[in-house]
Amino acid sequence: MEFNPIDLLYFAIVFPVVIIVSIFIKRTIRNKKYLVVVLILSVLLFYVRIILVLFQEWIGIMPYINDDILFYVLLTVFGAGFSVYYVLKIEGKVFKEIGFEITDLKKTLIYTALSFLPLIALFPLIIILAEIQLATAIVWEKIVLGVTFGLILGGFYEEVMFRGVIQNYLMDMTDHKKAILFTALIFTATHIGYLPFIGFGIFYIFLFVMALLLSVLRYKFNQLACFILHGGIVFILVIAV
Repeated sequence: MEFNPIDLLYFAIVFPVVIIVSIFIKRTIRNKKYLVVVLILSVLLFYVRIILVLFQEWIGIMPYINDDILFYVLLTVFGAGFSVYYVLKIEGKVFKEIGFEITDLKKTLIYTALSFLPLIALFPLIIILAEIQLATAIVWEKIVLGVTFGLILGGFYEEVMFRGVIQNYLMDMTDHKKAILFTALIFTATHIGYLPFIGFGIFYIFLFVMALLLSVLRYKFNQLACFILHGGIVFILVIAV
């Protein structure tokens, strides 16, 4: 486990931009320019991710994340904190309004479990095409990274922002099929540069399939389904690599 103090520069670069742009988005929401909100928020989420690439020498990059636990704990606090701040202060909503209200828990869990199957079926193809080296042992650092990076950053932060906020706006602007497709495309596009273009683009194919499943789960069920699927898949990937 290592931590490089230079990693703290990430937050110095990202935090002020996130706050300033969020305030601008709040004003845009008041003017009911929802398409502009979607575009600006998408660019902001891409910016937050692409800056991570500048620090890959110290923190690693998907699928190979370094055991820089302190950085990822701080990133987790930042991501979760921003999600809560954005929903409550910028959107002026409670979490039930963006999909955290659960009406049928049993059905949610069943269909979420089934959604894992096509993604897990792609794992061998990813390993072969991307020439991934699987971890020989599961260490506690990997478990911590899996929880922080997978469950909280992936399952909570990304699902709040993409399926909770962006997809909601798209649902208001168009029909559900287009909203599902556009959300999946935006989600995939915001990962450009962060994931390697290897193995015939297998990472992006996998990501797009996962994004479609997540958007369908959000439309049919709720954010809990998205949290479990997204967080669970990323947790498995972090632990396995």
